[in-house]
Amino acid sequence: MKPIRRVIVATDFSAGSMRAVERAALLARAHGACLDLLHTFDTGAWKSLRAVFDMKHLAGEVPREAELRQRLATLADTLAARGGLDVESHFGLGVPAAAIEARVKATHAGLVVLARRSDPGVAGVSSTLLRVLRSAPCPLLVVRTPAEAAYEHVLTAVDLREVSLRAAALAVGLFPSAAHRLLHVIDTAWEQEVRRGHAGAEPFGETLRTLHARATQRLQALAQELGLPADPRAAVDVEVVDAVASRGIVERAAAWPADCVVVGRHGQGLVSEALLGSTALDAIHHAACDVLVVP
Repeated sequence: MKPIRRVIVATDFSAGSMRAVERAALLARAHGACLDLLHTFDTGAWKSLRAVFDMKHLAGEVPREAELRQRLATLADTLAARGGLDVESHFGLGVPAAAIEARVKATHAGLVVLARRSDPGVAGVSSTLLRVLRSAPCPLLVVRTPAEAAYEHVLTAVDLREVSLRAAALAVGLFPSAAHRLLHVIDTAWEQEVRRGHAGAEPFGETLRTLHARATQRLQALAQELGLPADPRAAVDVEVVDAVASRGIVERAAAWPADCVVVGRHGQGLVSEALLGSTALDAIHHAACDVLVVP
């Protein structure tokens, strides 16, 4: 993979976003990368709020721009003081997702880090994350758990298409100290449907064994290419399971257990949205760990 020279992390100073900041700082330090600390005040949301409520009667006040700028600068100084980390802070007004995308394109950042949502204990994902997820031109790490140390167990979903092969290579390069496992999920219901009505087709049991054997062989070849352990006494580095793709990924991540899941993002626009619903987005919703999405 290309060296990661810049990591962008967005924060709204919430508990969830501070987890993302800590994870981004760990990764930036590990790769000798610059950390871009970004805060964007959503003026559209603020105008909508003012249209609904009489702000004079609300308890407390929304922080002024100067206060937010100072808070961001203080956070940047605190992070920079840890081991000489190179930190740049950027404050903006507008739509957060648009600001993140613009910053990625302007800096050619190698990674964006975002929280799943502001409150780590609440289900679902933020609207900002959804927008960035569907259009980010670089890998996006979605943080759910506290960033206490480098990842130890990284599970990469490999469907053997090009994007998943890139995802596997990126995972090994981005998390070099972790144990890696390559997972291929075979959807047996789909495979049966594809083969239904084919004259002369072999029995499905035979077909399934063939699919398992071929997938295992290709995963083992990929593992060797990526430099993953070949010693059979070491942790299993390839796995083929029968399941619906997103369910298989989540279940195997929990069973290992993985502290980061890596998935590829297929397509763009409306096609991307449909595919996200069954793979990457399901993993973000349901996996109990962080998720790296690779375009």
